[in-house]
Amino acid sequence: MTNQDHERALELIMRRGTEDIAARDADWLNEHLAACSECAAYEEDFDQTGHLLRTFAVTAGSSLVAATQARVHARAAELEEYRARTVLIAVSFCIGALTSTMSAWLWWRFDGWLAQHLGLSRAVVEPGVFVAWMLPAVAIAVLMLASSRRNIDRTLTMEILGLQREGGRR
Repeated sequence: MTNQDHERALELIMRRGTEDIAARDADWLNEHLAACSECAAYEEDFDQTGHLLRTFAVTAGSSLVAATQARVHARAAELEEYRARTVLIAVSFCIGALTSTMSAWLWWRFDGWLAQHLGLSRAVVEPGVFVAWMLPAVAIAVLMLASSRRNIDRTLTMEILGLQREGGRR
């Protein structure tokens, strides 16, 4: 047998306990273990070590449990804030789309009158519809980018969404 066969057998022995291996690989491993006493001894030692590790009870100290709980709670709060911000972003998007649509409609009604009274061609005025449609969203984006402070406070976000009361959650 080659050294490559032994390496393949050791890899399959380690994988067999934690994941499914192909039937063809399992058959090859069983044949190899029947013929190779060194790999069969390794398999037996590997299985005994795994069994020995599973028999000992592992307990975490109170400081580890407290630290883990604190991190889990912090991560849960972070995910809750992310969800709340996502809702606010969706609401902001809807408001922006609504105001953009309203401004485009108003400009559409206004552009004929403007073209007629200023003597401009409709080919010049009509592209203004697109600009008017995008203007509210662009203005909001510029204002948010220009602001140097945090735009959304976590406690305010939670209050708006009704997810937090004094003294805890609902």
